[in-house]
Amino acid sequence: MTFLTKTELAKWGETLARTYLENNQVEILESNFRTNSGEIDLIGKKFDRYIFFEVKTRQTINYGFPEEAVTIDKINRIEEVAWEYFELNNIDDVDWQIDIISIIKNPSSNKYEIKWIDNVLE
Repeated sequence: MTFLTKTELAKWGETLARTYLENNQVEILESNFRTNSGEIDLIGKKFDRYIFFEVKTRQTINYGFPEEAVTIDKINRIEEVAWEYFELNNIDDVDWQIDIISIIKNPSSNKYEIKWIDNVLE
């Protein structure tokens, strides 16, 4: 079994998520968008809706599923950064949502399970 480091796993997961989303008609606008308030892993647009993605990747579920690591505090920070993104880019009066991409990678192979959790604000 070969486990990736935390940094390697995060990069691998975000790359996989990006490809997955692009294959599902999401145009990726930004990756690792940072402000003083926090970071958003991926920002995309599908049709006329902006989507702010939190990507969580794990190699084991011993400590729970990846999406369970996204707390309400994290969602609130993503929402704050999303508003800053709109302000910095002079975007207003748009539809938007926050989604989670949950990935479990098998450390023994190249197999993985990916789940797209839609609109966690609702």
